[in-house]
Amino acid sequence: QARRPLRSCANSSPTTAMCDQAAGVELLNSGAFSEAESHLRFAIAQTAGEKNVHGLQNAEQFMWTRRLAESLIGQGKFEEATRCLKPAIKQLQIKYGPNDEDVLDCKYLLAESLFGEGKRHDADPIAQSILEGLHGNLKRGPDHFTTLKCRALCALYQKKQCKSIAKGLAQSTLEALESVLEQAETRVEAGGRKLMEPELLAAEKVRGFLAQVLDPEADGKAKDSRASSKSSTCVPDSEYAASDFGGSRCPSKA
Repeated sequence: QARRPLRSCANSSPTTAMCDQAAGVELLNSGAFSEAESHLRFAIAQTAGEKNVHGLQNAEQFMWTRRLAESLIGQGKFEEATRCLKPAIKQLQIKYGPNDEDVLDCKYLLAESLFGEGKRHDADPIAQSILEGLHGNLKRGPDHFTTLKCRALCALYQKKQCKSIAKGLAQSTLEALESVLEQAETRVEAGGRKLMEPELLAAEKVRGFLAQVLDPEADGKAKDSRASSKSSTCVPDSEYAASDFGGSRCPSKA
């Protein structure tokens, strides 16, 4: 699908804006990051300057900024994603507190983005600091894909520090992932819902991280991939909150 140009906010009706925002979320969830980017930038432009009843900047803009960062990470545009995420985290944390699920999601994305920039020593403390919050958050928890990705990222960092610790963490994370996928299969057999595409993409990303710890050959392939194409550094990622495991949705916070 061809990338759509940015629209002028002045010439867009509210209905058109909502359709464009929905298109951005749909493309993001399908892993079409380049195509989603322009829609998400448009959504940010639409919410720029909006304030809530208390006169504070509307959190919706920062929610769209988070989704833009997802699309940028998916394209390997890590430095730009980092620049987007830092102010969004600051404002969301002021409004909702450090253990809010959207704050934790943003911090995970920041850790992944920094890791992609090669700033592993900056990324690891962030990832380590949010693990407990993700485990304890009622909308995330130990089986959520963001939690599993965070654990996998920590294992990948530990590979350079202590291989035995890294392999132990990677193996336990892989077992947790397999358990989640097995539960999903059981649910389908009982007539429940199937995993959505963003959930499957998130599982693929977890496997990709873990393979670099547990499979030496995979690490070499990952390095070759990064050298050949920026866009191949990240498996598609967008798994926020439309279900038990996640799925990106239009922001609802004010």
